[in-house]
Amino acid sequence: MNMLTDVGIRAALAKPRTGRVELPDGAVPGLTLRIGKTRGATWSLMIRVFGEGGMTDRGHGLMGPKRRLTLGSYPQVSLHAARAKANAYIDQARRGESPVEALERVATGRLTVEALAEKFLTDYVHLKQLRAGARYEMAIRAHIIGGVGRVVADMLTRDQVRSLMKEVMVQMPSTREGKTRRRGGIEAARSVVAVLRKMINWGIRERLLKRADNPVSGMEDNLPKKRKKERVLSLEEAQVVWHAAGTLGYPFGPLYRLILLTGCRPGEWARCRRSYIDLDHSLLVIPAQAYKSDHVHVVPLVPVAVQILEHTLTNYAGRQGDFVFSGTNGLSPASGWTKAHSRMIRAMTAVSGTG
Repeated sequence: MNMLTDVGIRAALAKPRTGRVELPDGAVPGLTLRIGKTRGATWSLMIRVFGEGGMTDRGHGLMGPKRRLTLGSYPQVSLHAARAKANAYIDQARRGESPVEALERVATGRLTVEALAEKFLTDYVHLKQLRAGARYEMAIRAHIIGGVGRVVADMLTRDQVRSLMKEVMVQMPSTREGKTRRRGGIEAARSVVAVLRKMINWGIRERLLKRADNPVSGMEDNLPKKRKKERVLSLEEAQVVWHAAGTLGYPFGPLYRLILLTGCRPGEWARCRRSYIDLDHSLLVIPAQAYKSDHVHVVPLVPVAVQILEHTLTNYAGRQGDFVFSGTNGLSPASGWTKAHSRMIRAMTAVSGTG
């Protein structure tokens, strides 16, 4: 295929025509000068965007369908300028960003999903001080922005949401801060769908979006049904856990024992403050703002739990902060559950004599 020249273009324009003529440019793939029967000539570019065709089983992006871009009329847009524009758009498409959608955003001024997400985090999640704020931010920054962030929120489709959901369901290794972790999976996809649905509903309610429908509604029905945890410890297993916890020391030794005695979640005891504990009435009172259902949660304490808390408050609780279980003298709650879990497994193995 020969490269276009200005001389060749002018010669083609001077010839009589019975219909439209297309002159492809051999220098830039997909770039064509379309000459009308009676009108002038217009630059056209055919592109395919990386990732718009979905993902392979191994997580590789596929090229999407062909799209046509109009780059302007000749000679107002010269041959040199048309090639420069075309190369810029091709490079953009190879990076996975659709030039078509980018031009629509500029023309309409409408919010992209990424812009909506930033407003949602600032004006809803952070302002409302949601306890699940970290989960919202993780879903948005790790998956939603990377997957559909450049899409105009008013133009987001169910197919795009479905593709995002399928992509997130694939577990991939992610190295961060020198640690190798797994990223994605079914639960991550469930979280992404929930956060994206709430974000779109919020945008509609706040009149940031013109659309009235939410393309994420009901999408969680396409995910595997969440299984309820039915596993409970036998009496013998509970005894092993109790004795193993006694070998760990503060803070995780008493933490594991209190979890076993009360059935509270690990985070509820890890974030426990002095003010939550009423030893006179043998109660743990978690205030509404610190509990997931936004209601006051009252937990009766058996005598052994009271003894553990009395011993902890007397001998271990920090003096600089209010957290009962802490590695920073009470300034922040206990952390490092992954390492503590590994220690607990080794202690249980030693106590039970297995392994």
